[in-house]
Amino acid sequence: MTARAKQDEDRLARFVLDRVLSLRPGDHVTVETWSHALPWARSLVVEARRRHADPTLVVEDEEAFFRSLSLPSARHLPVPSAALADSSDAYVYLAGPEAFHRLFGLAASELESVLARHDLAWARAARRARLRAVRLLIAGATPAAAARYGVEPAVWRRDLVRASLVPPEQLARAADRLRRRLARTRRLRIRHPNGTDLSVELEPNRAVVEIGQVARTHRPTGRIWTQLPTGVVAFPLVAGFAEGVWEANRPSYDRFANPPVGEGARFVFARGRLREYSFDRGGRAFAAAYSRGGRGRDVPGALTFGLNPALGRVPEVEELAADAVGLALGGNRAVGGRNRSRFSYLSVLRGAEVEVEGTSRSAAARRTR
Repeated sequence: MTARAKQDEDRLARFVLDRVLSLRPGDHVTVETWSHALPWARSLVVEARRRHADPTLVVEDEEAFFRSLSLPSARHLPVPSAALADSSDAYVYLAGPEAFHRLFGLAASELESVLARHDLAWARAARRARLRAVRLLIAGATPAAAARYGVEPAVWRRDLVRASLVPPEQLARAADRLRRRLARTRRLRIRHPNGTDLSVELEPNRAVVEIGQVARTHRPTGRIWTQLPTGVVAFPLVAGFAEGVWEANRPSYDRFANPPVGEGARFVFARGRLREYSFDRGGRAFAAAYSRGGRGRDVPGALTFGLNPALGRVPEVEELAADAVGLALGGNRAVGGRNRSRFSYLSVLRGAEVEVEGTSRSAAARRTR
């Protein structure tokens, strides 16, 4: 391990336990990790002890996990015990597996269970306990994933750490400015020289704000998780109102798709529904998922605005960058909408002009005021 790597692990641990989870002496914190991310988990355990908290380290051993999938008489998808949530004040999750290619071929429902990891029983216990929980995306920046995306793993990890350390208060100020500006706004027009000219209508007073901070006093029915890095405001869209053309200028990443990087997504909407689509790359993967999407797949579900000033071109978090606008197609229940479609696809446009009730301003300029 290099000195830089150890420094990053310790800095991230301090930030997570202090600025995100507000860990106090005597708090019980569970650190759940897959075996490949143990170096990050160890720093969290040591930092928790330094703060006189009580850490529990839970490790999903990758080889044991895949052996359990191969048992002919007792196939089992392991999930964390609900007791872990019920007995904890705070929770950190470092996702896996590292060898994600070994999940290829799983049924869609099984793959979803592995990636979601924490089941309904765990979530119910977490709400009862008013758990403060965070997922660290740094665990996903593995050499195998980097090779699939064609990026340098050390650079990817460095960028994720830097973006994870942006103070929640800074993101909160940017989110507040955006929400105030859009508080009385229903219709937006998004334009870009690449041909994008799309009008949409926001659901009023339903914005979901994600700034990487979990309050100690949240209600049992509230959100359990945050993630790092983060920084986004998502607005559900009114169904039936979307007119024009949307063309992404940033890639979409899905390590389980073939190809894993989609580029040049172009969507044409009329009367609130998707009428045409094309891709420079990745169109076949989109079409396969779209064909199985069912009712609501063709309806724009949400508009997202990135807030994180430390993010540039970073796989899997493009929508969080401070000059990014994202268009989500399909299901939007996660952001307070009514579209129940299981299909969801997010494409990202950076450097767009957003017109609000006759006032045009770039996404980047909005966040520097």
